[in-house]
Amino acid sequence: MHSMKKRSNGLLNRWRKARPFFARVGAVGSFAVTVVFALYNGGLGIWNASLWHGSICVYYILLSLLRGILLAVERKAGKATLEIAEHHRRKVFYATSGIVLVMNAALLTPVSLMVLDQRPIQTGLTPAIASAAYTTYKISTAAVKWKRTNGTILDRELSMLRLVDALASILVLQNTLIIAVDGGISPGMFQLVVISSAGIFLLIFAVSVAWFVRNILLYRKGF
Repeated sequence: MHSMKKRSNGLLNRWRKARPFFARVGAVGSFAVTVVFALYNGGLGIWNASLWHGSICVYYILLSLLRGILLAVERKAGKATLEIAEHHRRKVFYATSGIVLVMNAALLTPVSLMVLDQRPIQTGLTPAIASAAYTTYKISTAAVKWKRTNGTILDRELSMLRLVDALASILVLQNTLIIAVDGGISPGMFQLVVISSAGIFLLIFAVSVAWFVRNILLYRKGF
């Protein structure tokens, strides 16, 4: 019995030590998936001469670059002394917070095109399936990791970006399904599309602003 308990404790300790590594692997994997999705939309934008897909591609490229910066800085900070690491994290936090708000404002273009029904031509079910798979993956990942995130401020920023990414993917999926199923917005659907698109867009902004304000307050309190 004692031997089993000792073995269980050993496995638990190894798992705890490996958690940061698995967290980094998951973050890199999420970064790679976002890059692929950005390039996929870019390809659709070029193939169909679609401003909507092009603007979505730009948004996800910016999101990928932001994620890449945070991952690189966090990795570098992990090798520095505690004081230097915290100084770098704080500088990056202020710089990237502004970028997040600008990046979210860039969503105005695809949201406006969606509401005005100036979106791509019929593209079939393949983009709808791809968007559905991406959205499902992003929502499940964001939900699980949002509850577990308690690391550095950059770890928490990555968690916030996962949530924003999931919300933006819902916008993309909504648009893609409307194209695939109905071919456009019907008069009866117009009001619903306006409300849902505006609601998700405002929620993305609210999440970003709330996250920024909360972390500013934590910094002032010395956390």
